[in-house]
Amino acid sequence: MRLMSYNIHGGVGTDGIHDYARIGDFLQQRQVDVALLQEFDTRPRSRITQDDIDALCGRHFRWLLPSPTVVGPYGWYGNAILTRYPATYTGTVDTSQHGFESRNIQEAILRTPQGPLHVINTHNGLNRIERRAQIHLLSTHLRQRPALDIPLVVAGDFNEWQLFSRAFTRVDRLLHPQPAGKTFPTRLPLFRLDRAWCKPRELVQAIQVVKTPLTRYLSDHYPLELELALPAWPLRRGRCSR
Repeated sequence: MRLMSYNIHGGVGTDGIHDYARIGDFLQQRQVDVALLQEFDTRPRSRITQDDIDALCGRHFRWLLPSPTVVGPYGWYGNAILTRYPATYTGTVDTSQHGFESRNIQEAILRTPQGPLHVINTHNGLNRIERRAQIHLLSTHLRQRPALDIPLVVAGDFNEWQLFSRAFTRVDRLLHPQPAGKTFPTRLPLFRLDRAWCKPRELVQAIQVVKTPLTRYLSDHYPLELELALPAWPLRRGRCSR
């Protein structure tokens, strides 16, 4: 199973072109099963929200699970999960800090052919104090979540640019970090802003930063791509949440 975490920069590439369809085509070409997206933006009056969703999903993804941080008169902005599998649970945790842009933690439990998969998608702020508070909220949420014996992936744009940051110490104690390369900016990658963790350790078989001529201009971030191997789990029926 292939999972990708991608800050898509509102669909605007480094070439200045807004085109969700080419991002959707890229995800399909990579045969991505689950995409954790940050900076999905449908707010401009000139566009129709459903058209943006359809362009990203194409004929590959069956569901887009929204997690807005900002809602406007013509659309919304925030996190989203594209998935080929139905969700049996979706939730959002507000991590906004006073005086800063709204942020959240998005989570879902997906019913895959190999069994359930718990995913958490998030996008932290630019300010150091704001960001540390949001990482603390993530670790608190992970400690307090129900003791579900379900494979878990946490990924997103954490905006932590310091090379030897200790901000993730608590998260590292709870989950298994998955080291990957620098993802930002695509013209000259200097910072490892996009990160991932998992549980159990063997869930992630491989991880890479997808650096190609195409991803160099699709967004200002390179995507993280994870290969997952879910442990055997008896399939159960559940009501889909869309």
